[in-house]
Amino acid sequence: MSGDMAQAWQYVYRCGRKGSEQDAITDLRKAVDFLEDWCANDVPVREVDPDVRHRVKCLLCDIHVVEEWKVEVLYRIFVADTYVREDVGGNSFRGPSLVRAAVIPVIQREIARREAA
Repeated sequence: MSGDMAQAWQYVYRCGRKGSEQDAITDLRKAVDFLEDWCANDVPVREVDPDVRHRVKCLLCDIHVVEEWKVEVLYRIFVADTYVREDVGGNSFRGPSLVRAAVIPVIQREIARREAA
């Protein structure tokens, strides 16, 4: 994964696994910062070996390790950074669009939920 996306992935994955609830919120805010930076810079996306893609899916399927809300977010971060093809509609896949529409809003909702608790 590219630097920004690897950092975002790490912060989402470890959110809530160390420190206080405020540390978890800080981790999520850092993830959003890295995602926004990635979207702002035209980082070239490169295709990943299908075996690597399969191993990432297997890692995320272990719900005992990964909180359920994180699974789709983490997979979408990975896909946005590594998928080079067309979407189901035949359009060129745009990772930044996926991140802006389906990753950042989910993380921001989780931040708001944690702040309200």
